Amino acid sequence: MKGYKLLLFAAVVSMLVNAGVTSYLAYFVKNIVNSVFVNKDQEMIKLIPFILVALVLLKGIAFFINYYTMSYLGQVVITKLREDLYDKVLRLPMERFLLEPPGTLISKIINDTNLLQDFTSRQVATFLRNLLTALGLIAVVFYQDFKLAFFGLVALPLIGYLISRIGKKIKKYTGRMQDRLAVVTGHLFEGIKNIKEIKLLSIEGKFSALFKKDNAKYFKEFMKIKKVEGIYPPVVEFVAALIVGFLIFYGGMRIVKGELTAGAFFSFIIALIMAYEPVRKLGQNYNKIQQSIAVAERVKEILDLPDEYSLKSGKEELKAQIRQLEFRNVWFKYPNSESFTLKDVSLSFESGKKYAIVGKTGSGKSTLISLIPRFYDPEKGELLVNGKNIKNFTLRSLRKRIGVVSQDIVIFRGTIKENIAVGKPSASFEEIVEAAKVACIHDFIVSLPEGYDTVIGDGGIQLSGGQKQRIAIARAILKDPDVLILDEATSALDSETEAAVQRALDEKFKDRILIAIAHRLSTVVNSDRIVFLKEGKVVGIGKHEELYENLSDYRKLCDIQFSI
Repeated sequence: MKGYKLLLFAAVVSMLVNAGVTSYLAYFVKNIVNSVFVNKDQEMIKLIPFILVALVLLKGIAFFINYYTMSYLGQVVITKLREDLYDKVLRLPMERFLLEPPGTLISKIINDTNLLQDFTSRQVATFLRNLLTALGLIAVVFYQDFKLAFFGLVALPLIGYLISRIGKKIKKYTGRMQDRLAVVTGHLFEGIKNIKEIKLLSIEGKFSALFKKDNAKYFKEFMKIKKVEGIYPPVVEFVAALIVGFLIFYGGMRIVKGELTAGAFFSFIIALIMAYEPVRKLGQNYNKIQQSIAVAERVKEILDLPDEYSLKSGKEELKAQIRQLEFRNVWFKYPNSESFTLKDVSLSFESGKKYAIVGKTGSGKSTLISLIPRFYDPEKGELLVNGKNIKNFTLRSLRKRIGVVSQDIVIFRGTIKENIAVGKPSASFEEIVEAAKVACIHDFIVSLPEGYDTVIGDGGIQLSGGQKQRIAIARAILKDPDVLILDEATSALDSETEAAVQRALDEKFKDRILIAIAHRLSTVVNSDRIVFLKEGKVVGIGKHEELYENLSDYRKLCDIQFSI
């Protein structure tokens, strides 16, 4: 808590003052009873109301300071934790996102930290305040009468045992509850993300039913916790009532015998009753802390994961232009998959040439290009950049020189200008406009009332598929990469616009490496090299005419498309 020492000091002092005043109020009852009802001290009677009001006011001020400072410090901790979690998630290797659904990660960042927020801002302060108050009141109880104190506190071991047993159950149930909540969050995320497809397929009912089913499971786990939590308070209150009843009888008999003053007895009883309240709350605090521990363990699992920069990044900065990319006997399979997606792939890409990767769906085209920016690494074989193993280079310096426009276009929240410049925030407005012109999207942008400052919202929902693709292409162009990969990047464009974009890209990247993946062969027939993939293997490399003449699979694919 560096930088917050003064607030922490204020929180501790105010907590001690609050507990001390509460304990003294119980002790002060002895003076009230003896002065007013026994000694009939008129001077003390005049003074007592002022002392009482001053004590209550001091207690209230101390409580406010403690509550505010602990809430502030707790929120500081949670704010930093959320930021660290989000930063960690952004830096996790791609393999992790195949193993853990997005909904689970979102739930841990939002739902789990919300539970921890209650712990850091409220439960810690309440637990310590109740503990100090209980200890102070127990001290008053023992000070007034040791024998009565012994009988009054005989139930504390039983209460401690109950707290421990209930806390363990709550910790176990909380882990299950948060797992269920992660599934519910995942359904919510999936439903909103894919709302267009859900409506088109008219499967709202199916998604709603799945959500209700998992929401019911979450509800069941939630109620298990509430059931266990609900057992503790009435048990403690019942035990306290039995003990107080016995002590009233026992203490009353001692007053009659003259062994105890009425003031001391009333002070004792009030201190004991007041002590049972923080003890009861300590049990509730303990249960909440057990919940928080279960959640903290889930959060810690993510924070302890190695990020891809420490796990995969090399030491050498890639400063020279990428002039050659080589796949050498590369084998690759996805996590939890037994079969290889790429099998013994060997091929080379050189600057100044335009390449196309074609093949049937599932042949490994997108997987192949995902290895270039090292989203994944091969199981066997190696990738070489300018003759060096790609793993030698830092991820940042490598990815700076690679641009990818995928078939799943991502439009970020913000303006068109911000979306184009996201990969190069330092770009001037003139550079942004130039990139938009190359991508053939400039005319559309300037036709909008706000032009480049038009806010297009999450996912660019008000843009057409072709407009989103061209914005993504402009983004990649502005990055000015050595290697530009187009994965079905022009599939939503009409033939005329697609041809214009292709010409502009060919000119812009004539001395770079340009790689295109396309199902429409008409867009790649003019490539310098066409790589044909079949079931994860390279079965042919050459110009269109060579492959058409010598490779039957390629010829069949061409005949089917060009005959349509």
